[in-house]
Amino acid sequence: MHTTSKRRAAATLTLALTSGGAVTASSAQAIDNRCYITASAANVRSQPTVNSTAVGVAYKGWACDALDTTPYSTWAKVRIKKTRVVGWVRHDLVHTPGEGTQICLPGTCPGS
Repeated sequence: MHTTSKRRAAATLTLALTSGGAVTASSAQAIDNRCYITASAANVRSQPTVNSTAVGVAYKGWACDALDTTPYSTWAKVRIKKTRVVGWVRHDLVHTPGEGTQICLPGTCPGS
C-alpha cells in the first residue's frame, strides 16, 4: 500500500467571490481510496496485528475503502462495503489505488 499522497487522484482550484467582492482561492483534493480484497478470504481485525480479534471476514473481489495504513504499509485500515465492517487487513491481502503504477521522469518513460 502506498502513502496517502499517492492516493490523490486529482486536485482542483476553486475561485469564489466573497460578499465584499474580493476573490479568494481554495483547493479541493479528491482522494481515491477504493480498494478490493485479493486473497480468497481475509480476516478483518480490530488492530493491525495477527493477535487481535477478527471483527469480520472479507472475500476475494469484495470492494472496500482504504482509510489508513500502518508505518511501512504492513496493514491497511479498511471499510468493507458489503458488510460495512471497519478494521485492519494485511496489506498483501488487499489492492489499493496506485499499486503497480510506475513513475518515470520525462524522457525516461517507455515510448518517450
